[in-house]
Amino acid sequence: MTTTPSSSDANTERTEVLKDEQNVVNTVLRFTSNTKIKIDACIDYSRPSLVIQIGDLKKAFLDARSRGVKLRYITEITENNVGYCRELMKMVDEVRHIDGIKGSFYLNETEYIAPATFHAKGSPASQIIRSNVKEIVEHHQHFVFDSLWARAIPAEQRIKEIEEGSIPHHHETKVSENQDEIFQKIRDFIETDHTDKIGLMLQPILQKQSKDAKRQSELIKQLQSQIKQLQKEVSEIHKNMARSGEI
Repeated sequence: MTTTPSSSDANTERTEVLKDEQNVVNTVLRFTSNTKIKIDACIDYSRPSLVIQIGDLKKAFLDARSRGVKLRYITEITENNVGYCRELMKMVDEVRHIDGIKGSFYLNETEYIAPATFHAKGSPASQIIRSNVKEIVEHHQHFVFDSLWARAIPAEQRIKEIEEGSIPHHHETKVSENQDEIFQKIRDFIETDHTDKIGLMLQPILQKQSKDAKRQSELIKQLQSQIKQLQKEVSEIHKNMARSGEI
């Protein structure tokens, strides 16, 4: 186990990497048992089966929900895992779909955990990252999970698409930890998706800015016209003075 920084104080902020499949499972079990309010999970297409097949994990998430913990999951729902996703929908509060998820992570109110390696089918990863560093938890909550959640579609809609054979060509979505890139994506999303609540909220501001810009443009044109007129008048004054011999 690698821990940074090293401390025996359970309240000390730290990030650690735990190895061995059993340690990975135990970390997830402690994570769920420590959760009091909510669990937000972003998992790749292979993970729904693990939640269903590994009995201890399934029980842990069901116990958390029975305590009133709210569980939200984002995953990639495919023709191959749709059955597991249906089961997952019965266990958690809400499941959403998004294309191309690579890697997985889980968040509660104080912790972030993420499998650090790929895993064999039906088995957990052999390493897992755990962190209770406030900046890391908040970064993944607000800049990663919440952004993906806003773009994801309800699982029911995706499953209907699969069943009807009318799967649209979704844009690939990648998990990014670059804040500048995330902010730019959010700005692009607001500008292009006018049905989004955020976009609707910002429309009056954008319209006001547009009106202000138009008003400023008109003022600039007026000033330019006035400057040209003044230049013309000054030129006439100089000509008259030259003719009268004053200059």
